[in-house]
Amino acid sequence: MSLDQMWAGWRSEFVESIPSPKEDCILCALGRLSVGVDTHVLLKGDLNFVVMNAFPYAPGHVMVVPYAHEGEYLSLGEDVVEENLHLTRRVVAAIKKVYGPDGFNLGANIGKAGGAAIAAHIHFHIVPRWIGDTNFMTSVANTRVLPESLAASYERISSALD
Repeated sequence: MSLDQMWAGWRSEFVESIPSPKEDCILCALGRLSVGVDTHVLLKGDLNFVVMNAFPYAPGHVMVVPYAHEGEYLSLGEDVVEENLHLTRRVVAAIKKVYGPDGFNLGANIGKAGGAAIAAHIHFHIVPRWIGDTNFMTSVANTRVLPESLAASYERISSALD
């Protein structure tokens, strides 16, 4: 039995953009920014913030990120997890309102072995999904097909959060 592999070459741009441990964590830096279309930060809570994913898998792909620079899920405080889930529900409702997806992928890649590109700072993805939305453009042609800009996605979700 052999294991087939598919490469997602577009991921290298993102992985190479991650600061070294000697530099500031990109997620910590995003957490210090103001809410706005230019920063892609949609919403700020007391313990977490919501930001558009700069390399989205689908229109409306966002992340809910604790401010705490922590890579271990079990080390997050109950209050952080509670607010994270509250913000996730709020954003899922907004995305459903403006995009009407058929479903969602919700989750986190925890640790390098779990696929985390930024293993030192846990973050949770919200990816709207539609029946038939997957294709091989990303892995074969090193291209993502998105029907709108990141700014347009931001504006649509932001308007539904108000």
